[in-house]
Amino acid sequence: MIISDLSNNCIDCDSVNGENKIKCEKDSTEEEKCSSKCGIVNGKNYGSCPSGQCCSKDGICGTDPKYCSVALGCQKKLGKCIEGRCGSEWGSCPSDQCCSKKGFCGTNSNFCSPSGGCQAKYGKCIESKCGKGIGKCPEGQCCSKKGYCGTTVEFCSPLKGCQSEFGTCSTGRCGELYGSYPEGQCCSKKGYCGTTSGYCSIGNKCQPKYGKCIEGRCGANWEFCSALQGCQSEFGTCSTGRCGELYGSYPEGQCCSKKGYCGTTSGYCSIGNKCQPKYGKCVEGRCGANWGKCPSGQCCSEKGYCGTSSSFCSTSKGCQSKYGICK
Repeated sequence: MIISDLSNNCIDCDSVNGENKIKCEKDSTEEEKCSSKCGIVNGKNYGSCPSGQCCSKDGICGTDPKYCSVALGCQKKLGKCIEGRCGSEWGSCPSDQCCSKKGFCGTNSNFCSPSGGCQAKYGKCIESKCGKGIGKCPEGQCCSKKGYCGTTVEFCSPLKGCQSEFGTCSTGRCGELYGSYPEGQCCSKKGYCGTTSGYCSIGNKCQPKYGKCIEGRCGANWEFCSALQGCQSEFGTCSTGRCGELYGSYPEGQCCSKKGYCGTTSGYCSIGNKCQPKYGKCVEGRCGANWGKCPSGQCCSEKGYCGTSSSFCSTSKGCQSKYGICK
């Protein structure tokens, strides 16, 4: 076991004796940690704990519930203490308080209702009932399916059977705990109902299981901007002047170049320049500096047309050998 001297320097306890040494214990990570003594232990006064630590009933400093819980005897004058907690680690609440499911002390139905998880072992528990033949819950509280009053999800969620005629029920909430309420609205990432993009956008993690969601997402790449992919120009910018496998055939009546741009000149429309006929019109039978080469076996005439007759292929008539065969 390791302990420390009064300067909080940990040392091997096997080599140390004496009441003025500081006890060490293992923390939750199973690592040795130093713990100063505090208060009066065996007739000796060790004073207060270091700043931020609690002094336990047994005069040991630390920060865990066993040191800091008032219910377990934390000494307020010798360090900080934590009040209002309860449960297996923290102990019991004061005699007139209830211990909630999450280990907090209080006196309203959130703490005291057994159906809401009140821990009877660590405080009192009280049910406030409601429903047919009993009446309504106090103002601001919800009446659960089983007829108990409270303000947590268990009481207030329509999905869990909250009875609106006997108390308040959650409105405007949705999701795993609250269900799909109200009908026709979208359920946001954080479980609130609404109809704007903050609630309805898939991109904002709208929850389709608990309401409608709108697919419209905003972005800047082709997946968002391509007309072929369904870009909605009335709600944002859509790609203009692009075409091809990713962008589609936009705009109508133009040619789609090899690199996926729209236009009407030879650079876009020439088959020789690999115009894409699937995504726009293409012009066949042209050749030359602007149009490119003729198909294999054809001649490019002086005026830039492809053919196989002497009008196209005769060198004397201006056949362009750079863009086709000449005879």
